[in-house]
Amino acid sequence: MNVLNVGRASARHMRVLLLCTDAYGGHGGIALYNRDLAEALAARADVEEVLVVPRVVRTDPGTIPPKITFLAEAAKGPAHYLRALARVRGKADLVICGHVNLLPVACTLAKHPILFVYGIEAWKPIRMARLLHRAAAVVSISEITRSRLLAWSHYAGPTHLLPNAIHAEQYGIRPRRQDLVERYRLEGKRVLLTVGRLAAEERYKGFDEVMEILGKLPEDVVYMIAGGGNDFPRLQRKAVQCGLADRVIFTGLFPEEDKPDLYALADVYVMPSRGEGFGYVFLEALASGVPAVGSKLDGGREALLDGLLGLLVDPSNPAEIERAIREVLGNARRGIPAELEHFSFERFQARLDAIVVTQT
Repeated sequence: MNVLNVGRASARHMRVLLLCTDAYGGHGGIALYNRDLAEALAARADVEEVLVVPRVVRTDPGTIPPKITFLAEAAKGPAHYLRALARVRGKADLVICGHVNLLPVACTLAKHPILFVYGIEAWKPIRMARLLHRAAAVVSISEITRSRLLAWSHYAGPTHLLPNAIHAEQYGIRPRRQDLVERYRLEGKRVLLTVGRLAAEERYKGFDEVMEILGKLPEDVVYMIAGGGNDFPRLQRKAVQCGLADRVIFTGLFPEEDKPDLYALADVYVMPSRGEGFGYVFLEALASGVPAVGSKLDGGREALLDGLLGLLVDPSNPAEIERAIREVLGNARRGIPAELEHFSFERFQARLDAIVVTQT
């Protein structure tokens, strides 16, 4: 079977191999995306099994859905990973490479794998650029990532867009948890929130930009940075230097199950970023009823549907960021926009099915 000749194969039960960084037992947008991808593939009538081989498993994978075989042992180390690859070699009709860094591995398992790309990992030339041209197709989470990849790679094969899905039923508008209000000293405060990894090598989330205008906002407005990482000491020092030590709150790493309650603390979700491939956190905030301010210069623009779902700002323009935050704070309304349905799992499933069909 041709690696992409799956649309007319409903009579044949296929096996799909998904090579990924993380999925079940993983945190963050890419892990969730891979779980949705695996489950959308498994829902197809012509798919018998989806084999998922991860590089990392951070926590208990939990219950794995039907038709999905999750080879968690592959994440235990290089030897385990090689054994897992040997176990699946030759058993898949369709091979999906879930990250550009895994492309060399994918090309040992399939002549023409499908490549999925997300953000900055695909925005600049990569060492295995020649392997990119072996991809049967490239599926991108956003238009900005697709266009930037095509600009440097000159890839001439088929490309498709498949943005994140939001499981809105997992969020919703809820009251503030009093224990969190007390822990973070939020009584009587209005909260700006950014959720993300604090990585020194990826200073593009907009933490600095928000901190730099915080002092111009009313004193009851505080800024909560939810996440951990090696850039925490620098950001903490900056808060002190700006005289904002009592107005910038760092949660550190937090349990994934607490995330909806963190959104419930926020009055504005703000992330004037420069390097987001998409910005799944915007969808989470909106599904929690939190109005959003995002960047017009990266994938956040697409997550906010070019401004339909939130205000867009230039992250290099402090006055623009301040005005947008003041505008949202002035409206003081919570609500889940109907347009968020654009990113429902059902839409994700339909888009994936259309991609598969067009590649037959």
